[in-house]
Amino acid sequence: MLKLSKNEQDYLKAIYNLESKNDNEAVSIHLIAKKLDVASPSATEMIKRLSKKELVIYTPYRGVSLSHMGMVQARFIIKSHRVWETFLVEKLGYLSEEVHDEAENLEHASSPKLVEYLYALLGYPKVDPHGSEIPSEVFWEMQQSEIDLEQAKIGERYYITTMAESCKDFFRKLEMSMPHLIKIIERLQDGSVIIKEDNGKCSIIPHFLQDEIYLMQRNGFTTKFDEEKE
Repeated sequence: MLKLSKNEQDYLKAIYNLESKNDNEAVSIHLIAKKLDVASPSATEMIKRLSKKELVIYTPYRGVSLSHMGMVQARFIIKSHRVWETFLVEKLGYLSEEVHDEAENLEHASSPKLVEYLYALLGYPKVDPHGSEIPSEVFWEMQQSEIDLEQAKIGERYYITTMAESCKDFFRKLEMSMPHLIKIIERLQDGSVIIKEDNGKCSIIPHFLQDEIYLMQRNGFTTKFDEEKE
């Protein structure tokens, strides 16, 4: 992901929303300026800057549309905003009508890694508290320190960083909460693995899903459940 200013991110998000309402057709600078409550000359200058960064396609007198790179950036900003809204409601007890301004500030200060960790922690929600779709694509590229579940070692503790849709569907169909912070307990003869979450709950993950669940190791961390067992 590119390092963009708050202002640049706001423009990309505005263009994305306007394009979505306009059947993905190019939108006028006048509409962009109106949505962001700025003067048209100011909007024009920003569009030219974004065009130089290859984030938008700007054709004078025809309008502005997002490039592929601009679309990726815009959808990340939207995901960041909606994940934060969901986190504030589900984990901190905010009311849904209270979260927009808070999320507006947090979305710009959040790295792709943080957003994807929060998204996983929340159980990969499909919509935010207002019913708007949360983009499901992963915006944090796999790191060298990540491994899949099939490579995980018995007795070690991990964060689940990303999970394929087939895995999410597996947990949803069984009406199980999706794990996030886990310890590998045992591998069974059929290749399935027993995991233990930090809340003490154990689950069995079948072998055919294990190369679609990615982890990072947690070092120097002991839960109260491990202490009780010891």
